[in-house]
Amino acid sequence: MYDKETLEKKRRQARELYKKKALNKKEIAQRLGVSWNFVHKWTEDHVSEIIDQRGWPLGKKRSHTEQEEVRLIMIRRELEKSNFFYGAGKMIDEYQKRFPGDPQVNKSFVNRVISKNFPMSRRNTLKAVKEQKYPIRTISSLGDVQEEADFLGKKYIHGRTAPIHFITRVYKNPFTLRLIKRVPDQGSETILNTFTEDWKVYPLPDILSLDNGFGFTAAGRGRRYISGFIQSMLRLGVTPLFIAPKKPWMNGSVEGTHSVFARKVWNRFDFKNLEEIDETVARFQEAYRQYSKTPKALPGRTLDKDFNWQDVFRTPFQPQDGMCIYMIRLVQEYQKNQSQIPAIRLFKELVELDPQFINVYVLVKLDVYREHIFIYVEPDQDGQKLVVEKGLPLNFAKMRY
Repeated sequence: MYDKETLEKKRRQARELYKKKALNKKEIAQRLGVSWNFVHKWTEDHVSEIIDQRGWPLGKKRSHTEQEEVRLIMIRRELEKSNFFYGAGKMIDEYQKRFPGDPQVNKSFVNRVISKNFPMSRRNTLKAVKEQKYPIRTISSLGDVQEEADFLGKKYIHGRTAPIHFITRVYKNPFTLRLIKRVPDQGSETILNTFTEDWKVYPLPDILSLDNGFGFTAAGRGRRYISGFIQSMLRLGVTPLFIAPKKPWMNGSVEGTHSVFARKVWNRFDFKNLEEIDETVARFQEAYRQYSKTPKALPGRTLDKDFNWQDVFRTPFQPQDGMCIYMIRLVQEYQKNQSQIPAIRLFKELVELDPQFINVYVLVKLDVYREHIFIYVEPDQDGQKLVVEKGLPLNFAKMRY
């Protein structure tokens, strides 16, 4: 005895084989493992439509009603009052809970209802960078688990003069997870404390995308210095990827999370103290996890529960084979010896490139072990092209934690 879903599948297959493959009914019955009577009924009944569990004919667009639109508007308004998130996915879930016997509403219809009844100001879209060869395909292939991290701008509350700092991290692949945490400052030691404690629970990333902020890159005034923070990441098997300076959109997942946090948390509540902030941020983070449907059990390597970076990282840093740093840079003209040269800046050094690459994004791979750089461009077709290869002697900052 077949269930309803299996019968519907066999019915579609029978019609396909009969009308398009021109098989006779006996052959169809043998192929599908059903009786001749079933095949006869399915192929001769041209009037009836096949209805699946959604409640409308297969192959036809879903016809929505005014009542469904009114219900969705009501659900949206109620969600806005009581929830951090109330997009189309959340509205569909809530609709099914309230009206379980009704056909499922289509996501495109829900989005039309939102656009019609809850208009928002159009956000500025990112400038297209196709002409500048932004290496998006190459970056996505660098590692399985990829994470972005950045600080949220300083915040203040009434009655407190000291700024409030938040660090935001977003896992992009192979799952979506957003972490926002209040921290005492933006120093390297605080970053290491935050990262290593979280990585005892959440997976260590293969690629950690960062901006060029002082807390991540600080290594004094010397040239070609690798900071203590970068050394720490390399020891953990985490490869840093530094986005181009003054291009925050390259960490778009973090920037988007900051925007959502500002709208749904910081600008929405009047906080009186740090306890209120921490409690609200925790609720927001859990709501974001549920909204993104992030599983609680995540794949990947984690740190041991007793790991203490201060015990491990105080030993002298020794580069190992395979340790690399990636950097995205935009080739620009720089002043050198009273002339303009096309180049990129790496660790306070200028690296000259061919003039054809002016205003083109390049991906730099720094082999820390061999002290060698490889500069790639990503052409229009798949793959990448090596355009510069040269040595880059490095210095390593002393750990001061």
